[in-house]
Amino acid sequence: MISSSDFILGFDIGGTKISGIIADNHGKILKSSRKYTVKHMGKEKIIEDLDFMGNSMIDESGIYPDTISIIFAGLVDSEQGKIISSPNLFGLSDFNIVKDLKKVFHSKVILENDATAAAISEKVFGKGKNMDDFIYISLSTGIGGGIFINGNLLRGNNGLAGEIGHTVILPDGPFCGCGRRGCIEALAGGKAIARRIMENRTMLKESAFFSEIPSGKITAKHMFDAVKKGDMYAQLILEETIFYLSTAISNLICSFDPEAIIIGGSISMAGNMLFKPLKQSIDESLKGMYRDVKLIRSDPETGKIAPIAVSVYKP
Repeated sequence: MISSSDFILGFDIGGTKISGIIADNHGKILKSSRKYTVKHMGKEKIIEDLDFMGNSMIDESGIYPDTISIIFAGLVDSEQGKIISSPNLFGLSDFNIVKDLKKVFHSKVILENDATAAAISEKVFGKGKNMDDFIYISLSTGIGGGIFINGNLLRGNNGLAGEIGHTVILPDGPFCGCGRRGCIEALAGGKAIARRIMENRTMLKESAFFSEIPSGKITAKHMFDAVKKGDMYAQLILEETIFYLSTAISNLICSFDPEAIIIGGSISMAGNMLFKPLKQSIDESLKGMYRDVKLIRSDPETGKIAPIAVSVYKP
């Protein structure tokens, strides 16, 4: 068994899955693992899963990293090592996950918000490497982000800056998991897109594409698949989604004047079906406040090494 500071064990705990990796300080992944989550995981179950996944990868690789990095889809207190709350996984509020994992692995443990970690990964390994001012947005089950200004990560007074998904763009809109209404996450996150598709039962029945899918199985990916097949209901949902996203992003551009908006997450995999109309809508939304801001798709591999980037990042 090799024990070294040159290797890191990382976990990405999201709304739908836990991904685990062992990698070196340069971001080369040596071992990986994945497990799907359930909403009501609870504290004991998540520690049990991380214990099993981590030690399985350690045994298989013969490497015992002396740093454990956790990134989590929710509000976290990185300094205290505590999960504050999660809009997508229940039973984990006010949970000092760092303290519990130290008992399991007897190693240094670092906790970070997942979208903030992805922004750090872009700065260390990805498209933001040569940029001082950029905003990273994760479009996945939910929506998160991270902001770099003058080459430094914006943390804010409580370490919670960059919660892009919980900015309100539609007052009195649908309830969000955070408790507010009309957040961009509640309108254009993966779960929200699926919910919006399923809300109109008449359109569902009239859609040749969606009528063949059990309503509980519909996902955001189905929206893009249906658009490719010429489904008009899917096209309507996509146009609404583009409007919500462009409104939120235009507000960010006006507030921070970034060089680029880097978009990652599963929804970004739609490529030009998302990016082309989104860029057009942003340009139209900005009007007299127009700036030549790049809209860039993140490399999916950069997101995979986000836990490693958190461990090696030196502000």
